[in-house]
Parts: sequence; structure tokens; C-alpha cells
Amino acid sequence: MNINTAFLFLLVIAAYLNLYLTFKKIRMQKKQAKLPISSKEWREKMENENIQSWLSNRDRLKDRKKDK
Repeated sequence: MNINTAFLFLLVIAAYLNLYLTFKKIRMQKKQAKLPISSKEWREKMENENIQSWLSNRDRLKDRKKDK
């Protein structure tokens, strides 16, 4: 085997290794995306808003019944 062939083989291996590591790094960055609020906090916020809305609607309906 010629020395040039060996160097070419090593160059090809290095290129594929570099490509693999680049894609792996990009994939890891996508997984580590930071959200401004967690899903648990979001769910609690939405539940609180729904409860507050429900309570205010309930109070308005009670006021309407009293007026009639």
C-alpha cells in the first residue's frame, strides 16, 4: 500500500469523524434549548387564569340573578 493511499484513507476517516461530531453537537444544542417558563409553571398559570375567569363569571351571574 502506497503512503499516499494511507494518508488519503486517514483523511477520509477524519472528514467523516468531523461530520459526525458536528451533527452530534447540533443535535445536543437542540435538546438543551432553554424555555422561558417550564410546562408545570405554564399549566399552573393557565389553571389560575381559568379559575379567576370562572369566579368572575360566576359573580357576574349572581349579580344578574339578584337584579332580576
